[in-house]
Amino acid sequence: MSVDRPVPERTHVVTSGTFAAVPQGFEGGEGSLRYVIKPEFQSVPAPGDAGRVLFAVPRGHALLDLAAVNLADLDRFALARDCELVAAAVRDHFDDLLRVVAAFGPHGTTEQQAEALEIAERLKLTESAAAKAGGGLLGMVVIVGACLFASCFASCPPPKGGETTPPDK
Repeated sequence: MSVDRPVPERTHVVTSGTFAAVPQGFEGGEGSLRYVIKPEFQSVPAPGDAGRVLFAVPRGHALLDLAAVNLADLDRFALARDCELVAAAVRDHFDDLLRVVAAFGPHGTTEQQAEALEIAERLKLTESAAAKAGGGLLGMVVIVGACLFASCFASCPPPKGGETTPPDK
């Protein structure tokens, strides 16, 4: 179940698909929050029939589209409840949370991902379960994502333009 990587950190993701919202996946989501997370959809040739195209959905990454959010859809009380739900899960079920993360890592299987959904439901950490418990995790994703983006982009691009310097140089 390890989430450790025997290879160097993944520093980039090459994509050839389209990122599209799946709002029906977030039945507890309010308004525009249902559109913030977008998985990638790729067109791939059907096995044995190059004339047919199938859609593949890589499970290792998704787009966090903060521009899709209407700020009026954020609820401070739901966000506070989300913090309580996440804190309880971290405090009391950390190993289960690691299993959820590992399921979507480089060696995660479909079976592990199905188990991850069951774990997340039990811990009230899916959008619908969190909403039923008074939260709604998409708002938390928006707030935390924006704060992390702020730290990520603090030096990119530099304030007066020009090139950025990678942190390992």
